[in-house]
Amino acid sequence: MSVAEERERPGGVTIFALFLLAGLIAFGYVWVNVHQRWVGSLSSSDLPMLAHTILGRWLHHGFFASYGLVWPTPDEKIIYRSFTGGFMISSFVAEKVWMAMTGRYGWELLAFHNEVVALLIATLLALFTYRLARRLGAEPLHAFVLGVAVEMVWFTFPDNLAGFWRMSEHEYSLMASISFLLLEERALDGRRTRLITLLQALAIFALSYIESIIGLMFIASYAAAVVLLRDERPPRKRLVLTLLVPWICAFGIYGVELMGARYETRHSDVKLVGSRFQYRSGLDGDAMFYGDHLDIAFGRDIVRSGRPGNHQFLFRWETLFFCGAAALLATLAAFVRGRAPRIAAVALIAWTGTYLLYAAVFSQAVALHPYLFDVLLATPLIVALFGIVPALVESLTRRTGLIVLVALFGAAWFSLFQLRLYAMCYPAPQPPGAVAAPAEAGRK
Repeated sequence: MSVAEERERPGGVTIFALFLLAGLIAFGYVWVNVHQRWVGSLSSSDLPMLAHTILGRWLHHGFFASYGLVWPTPDEKIIYRSFTGGFMISSFVAEKVWMAMTGRYGWELLAFHNEVVALLIATLLALFTYRLARRLGAEPLHAFVLGVAVEMVWFTFPDNLAGFWRMSEHEYSLMASISFLLLEERALDGRRTRLITLLQALAIFALSYIESIIGLMFIASYAAAVVLLRDERPPRKRLVLTLLVPWICAFGIYGVELMGARYETRHSDVKLVGSRFQYRSGLDGDAMFYGDHLDIAFGRDIVRSGRPGNHQFLFRWETLFFCGAAALLATLAAFVRGRAPRIAAVALIAWTGTYLLYAAVFSQAVALHPYLFDVLLATPLIVALFGIVPALVESLTRRTGLIVLVALFGAAWFSLFQLRLYAMCYPAPQPPGAVAAPAEAGRK
């Protein structure tokens, strides 16, 4: 990107605010037309009740008194060891403030908070897409439209909308990885500073504390990309300081929390539980839930059958998958031919590699919980399909704007299509006085 083009770019805060405004419009539409159907069911549905149980423990005893871990049962006799409670800290703070103001737990507040988090992630992703499109030569207006297209499709992805019931650590981890890559793009063209490096290290720390395995897979994928791809390779010292050291610190804190939990189990009747490596990886040999790694994509009937609503429509996004995969491969081909910037290839490889490595190692976990992991794969596919490839093709059509228009209308159609899918995949509201069916019995 030339110096003149750099000067023409609106400030990051201004663009972020514009994307946030566009996202708020979509947020209002979704909240009024989709989520309002289920507001009254929050206090009687499984996932909000699970979040209430976890946050209730923290609210009454404190986050540190709970060792920063998840206590998922009302009797407080079980501690879940597989991940920290880092992804629920903002929920805890929101409920703490709300209870101080009103004296009661905010069921609707928590659902609102979760959707705001999803909106912020979508906004960051739009900003990153905008920067990539500008590097591909797109005009500011065209780059902004492509960013909005990515924002809308990602925000309305059914599993992201399902954060209304309970935000997952997998979605929250994306906020940290997108922030890391935004900083990476900002540091290009000789603009790297110590502050940027420090902020990248903090992003990796947050990612690793939220979900240490996802953090490790992202680090491995990103490191492989920047070391093996052509052009400038970062210094080893910087890789260690921004990737390895933050992960070790986060995992060390997690280890201290587990030590505290084990101390609790030795002096009380509390149990520390969580799936073993052999179970999550499928190396236990049990064929009850899936056969091989292909069942991650094609063997979802068992998971569908255990959920309410029109389960035949659950986890069906074949069109987005195949079109997004084609767009991702096209982007990598463009990079090989020198028509796409290195940062675009690095970002797509880092995100896609995170999912592929996780699914390869912990295949049974991914096969059983597609509603948690699909978003990790959908993110790079959405960016490639609605952001990068349209910007690439625009450069081949004299930047007429026609391809941007096609991407915009495609994103609008697809976003509303996803809203329909989400509405069908959850039970209809119950009549007054009836107990609502569990929203998502299997999402734990």
